[in-house]
This record gives sequence, C-alpha cells and structure tokens, in this order.
Amino acid sequence: MENKEALKRVNLMLSRGDSEWLNAVATEIQQNTGATISRSEIVRAALATMAELHGLATRFPGQFMPLRCCKTGEELAVSGILAVRRAVMPQP
Repeated sequence: MENKEALKRVNLMLSRGDSEWLNAVATEIQQNTGATISRSEIVRAALATMAELHGLATRFPGQFMPLRCCKTGEELAVSGILAVRRAVMPQP
C-alpha cells in the first residue's frame, strides 16, 4: 500500500532492537517474495495500521482503546496489540 501523496523526510529515534527488527522484516520479505521493501515502507505501513485503529476506536470505543486516551508510547503499543489480539482471538 503506497501512499501517492508527496513524502516528507523525518528523523525517527528507534531502539537498536526496533532497528534490527525492521531490517529482519525487510530481509524476510525479500527472501520470501523477492520484493525489496524499505524500512520506511514498513514504518509507513505501521502508521497506516495505527491510523485505521484510531478510526475504529473512535467509532467503537467499547471495543478498542481510543488512542487519544494513551499517555505513553507503551500505551499506544498496548492498544495496537490488544486490537490485533481482538481480531484473531475468538470472542466469548
């Protein structure tokens, strides 16, 4: 999913582990598909995922933690993880 809007350069501070994970995902994609995906494309895909979650949480606050309620990066991560788990785990 490539956004056709003009790109703007920004600097991100990542942990060494996060940086290594981005490299590993890019390598895994290339090994499995032959496609070259940049770290920037992976980050943009993650942002698109969080934007979708933000929209869902606004429409369904009882099912998803609204991102506007998060106070830390860790809370944002937990919100995303819980949304993924909700999507794949059977609901009682």
